[in-house]
Amino acid sequence: MFAGFYRGKRVLITGVAGVKGTWLAQVLLELGSEVVGLDIRQPEANSNFIASDLHRRITFVHGDVTDLPLLQRTLAGVDCVFHLAAISLVGEARRNPLETYRSNTLGTATVLEAIRLSESVQWAIFVTTDKVYRSKGGELWVESDPLFATEPYPVSKACAEQILADYHRNYLRAAGKRIGIARAGNVILGGDPYSSQRMNGAGHLHGDCFEALIEGRSPELYTPQFTRPYTYGLDTLSGYLTLMSQLDTAGVAGEAFNFGPHERFGVENGLVATKICQIWGTGIEWHSTQPRAEPFEKQSLNWDKARQRLNWQPAYTIYEALADIAQWYRAWVERGRGAEPGSMVDVNRALIQAHQQTARQMGIGWAQPN
Repeated sequence: MFAGFYRGKRVLITGVAGVKGTWLAQVLLELGSEVVGLDIRQPEANSNFIASDLHRRITFVHGDVTDLPLLQRTLAGVDCVFHLAAISLVGEARRNPLETYRSNTLGTATVLEAIRLSESVQWAIFVTTDKVYRSKGGELWVESDPLFATEPYPVSKACAEQILADYHRNYLRAAGKRIGIARAGNVILGGDPYSSQRMNGAGHLHGDCFEALIEGRSPELYTPQFTRPYTYGLDTLSGYLTLMSQLDTAGVAGEAFNFGPHERFGVENGLVATKICQIWGTGIEWHSTQPRAEPFEKQSLNWDKARQRLNWQPAYTIYEALADIAQWYRAWVERGRGAEPGSMVDVNRALIQAHQQTARQMGIGWAQPN
């Protein structure tokens, strides 16, 4: 898979303790990489990170992405960097604008500077967001659309993209270092810790739903009529991995790529919640509650550029994704909700392998045998 690009490479993931970072580390280990992870947070005891035994399977560095000397030490011998570290919740960013700009914008600049100074790093992927675009009322966002963000989270990411473009043009390209920008839709994955109950009302829809259903409660929806490009996290990560593996291909380095779902036009929050409740099968239904402020009522994401240049596409529909995520949460409950380190290793590996097999059967480029 990925033409064997990752086998034997030393890879740094910033934000490794987050939901995507945790799954990305596991995929890279399956691909034969040596993984180093950096995070400002110590992984929680009952997290997918610990339940995946990553504290024993990777090199974990506790630290901040704005700490240049720490990054320089951490990058020793590293070939590739996936920069995921960020304040990524819109509500949290709204409450903490200065910290959001420090982490998301200055953090990106610091990682770029560390890469510029590194003797070993050759490839890097920087994850931003599809929220950097101007509102189009539900029309498909494409990479050529102008960046016209509002509010701290998308503005910090749009600023980061300008810095990325500058470093690529003026420093990295001439040094033979290749970077790419990944803009993703709303990622859904098992093990997402960001529920509204935990994050003061600023959580993710699927996290809210599964948390409530596990506790026997009716999930609360703030904006059931809003639409989002919900994308299975393993599809999103396959996009990041595909982009990294093709940075040496003409017309790829320095470019931004959208990675979105099979359903290009956004799916209503209410429909997603209904499907989750049906899959869970206890008869509990969701209910509406007081709306919260959210940018963009309608969102849709076009990924034609990734299909045409990278031969990438998502492997799962929203319904297949939700079925797999429900399978993860059932196992999570059955195995004591992460009480035992390593308790989810086999479950996560099985879900990763099932996704890879589906992609292979669909003829998606990255999943084909080397």
